[in-house]
Amino acid sequence: MSIVRTELRLLRHDPVPAAVLVGMPLVLMTLLSDAMQWTLATEGYTGVAGSSQTVPGMACVFASFAIAVVGFAIFREHGWRTWPRLRAAGVSGRALLGGKLAVPAGLVAAQHAVLFGFGVAFLDLRVSGSWIAVVLIAAAFAGLVLTAGLAAAAALSTIQQVNAVTNLGAMALGGLGGGFVPVESLPDWIEPIAPISPVYWAMEGYRSAILDGGGVTDVLGPIAVLLAFTLAFAGIGLWRLRLDEPKRTWG
Repeated sequence: MSIVRTELRLLRHDPVPAAVLVGMPLVLMTLLSDAMQWTLATEGYTGVAGSSQTVPGMACVFASFAIAVVGFAIFREHGWRTWPRLRAAGVSGRALLGGKLAVPAGLVAAQHAVLFGFGVAFLDLRVSGSWIAVVLIAAAFAGLVLTAGLAAAAALSTIQQVNAVTNLGAMALGGLGGGFVPVESLPDWIEPIAPISPVYWAMEGYRSAILDGGGVTDVLGPIAVLLAFTLAFAGIGLWRLRLDEPKRTWG
């Protein structure tokens, strides 16, 4: 809890991560929803608000930036030379990593709540299926993002690498997986490789629940794939993570 309180104080003094996760997608959702309504209409979803695509899509794309938030939280301690002190103080590895993950987890949860709430209140978002299915998809994707953040912090050795790999990966995999526009609207050569992106599976689940009236059983397939990605990232983290390994920061 001491680590969590410290992370919350840092977030209060530097709210940029929260602004990126919440503010930017709100702007893009507002700007793109009307245009996306016509795109969905070409797929046969007539009379459906464009927010059915933009809300879950922007939620996935910008939640992916929390991968960098996790990495920075760990690398920051190395830059301040406080990581060895935490280790010397007897803080267990599980408690240390759990404290570092708690605030990003809260950010992702708050982001999804704000974006979907804004979509319902102002962008005519309607879920034709189960809200429980929507929540389960969001939870599975959040778990994947947090685990990917740990894997990135474990596998990369400099904060420059974390910044480049996570931010570029979030945009590339978000676009490839249909976070900005439906996969069907992308070039033909992208559709066969789109499933390599976790965003693709999150969007498959969201579209099933939001557009196709799907329930919990209808989204179990996409959730299972997201969990498989999560286990893969967890495997990378367990393989590469060394709590006493030094990390290089900007300096």
